[in-house]
Amino acid sequence: MSNEIVKYSNRLNTIPLGRLNANELNLFISLVQQSYQKGTRKLTFTFKQLQSLSKYDRSSANFVKDLMKTNSKLLSINAYTDDGDTITQFACWELFQIQKSKQLLTVQVNPHFQKLFNDLSHWTRFQLAQFNELHSAYAKNMFRLIKQYRTVGRLKLTKEELFKQLDLPKTYQKKTSNVQTRVLNPIKEELSPIIRGLAIKTLRGAGRGRPVVGYEFTWHPEAKNADDFEKGRYADQRGKLDNIDLNKELSPKEKARAYDRVLGYKLGTTNPNLWKQASGSGKSSDVENQLTEKDKFDQYRELLKTWVQYFNKLDMKTTGKLKAMVDQLS
Repeated sequence: MSNEIVKYSNRLNTIPLGRLNANELNLFISLVQQSYQKGTRKLTFTFKQLQSLSKYDRSSANFVKDLMKTNSKLLSINAYTDDGDTITQFACWELFQIQKSKQLLTVQVNPHFQKLFNDLSHWTRFQLAQFNELHSAYAKNMFRLIKQYRTVGRLKLTKEELFKQLDLPKTYQKKTSNVQTRVLNPIKEELSPIIRGLAIKTLRGAGRGRPVVGYEFTWHPEAKNADDFEKGRYADQRGKLDNIDLNKELSPKEKARAYDRVLGYKLGTTNPNLWKQASGSGKSSDVENQLTEKDKFDQYRELLKTWVQYFNKLDMKTTGKLKAMVDQLS
């Protein structure tokens, strides 16, 4: 399921999903992905199937509660259509049925909602796995908004639009420094590996103190014929690390934390000084050597593990030596 593609009408992005936490967003977007071109017919999923799709990482005991919380929050969101004369409010699912004994979820898209998932003329598209791997709800919501304009390379949001889309605390309205440190910086850190050249600019108005009036997100536009498929574990990882290295908007600390996320390390493992030293030397060969040292180390270690598994069937003596090498690298 690594190449599952999410595709829906751009109109869905006008409905703020900031109330949903990261797990709830994963569940909702996974259901959206499965609803594409399915009309309004009933769709039934096993718990295991939906947990796999959404990369659900909590205990199974919490799954039913999380499903109920997700739908409850969706019911509270003000979704509507407006043709200029008639405004119709509605819920996403006409049926949302959980069978605990059979571990099944059955959903049916509301007829008023089906145009968001079927026969699309303008759409947002992205890889489900990329969305689900993001950690914060802020990053997930900005990811889907950016993907609407993926070939444009630019998205401007007023301050009010950002607060509405991400459901930011009202206290941040007066202390906008919190928006930068607690919202935008983490978004930049999480999305830079998969959004090439991502930069976030704070827009200020005229007048006393030059108040913040909006935010501009820019990135390298994607080619119109670009796909969202995985290219393989190593190729995808190398691409993410390259995006981090080449992003001039990231501080050494942010690059180090972004590296940790991509490589699966505990945050704080990668040394930010790698980039300080590399940028100070001015030699591209030094930059490459320093920034890829940890990546190469991991590749060698994984290769040794593969050798151990192979030789384990052939020669115990050889296997013992290889295991010793792996233990030493550990």
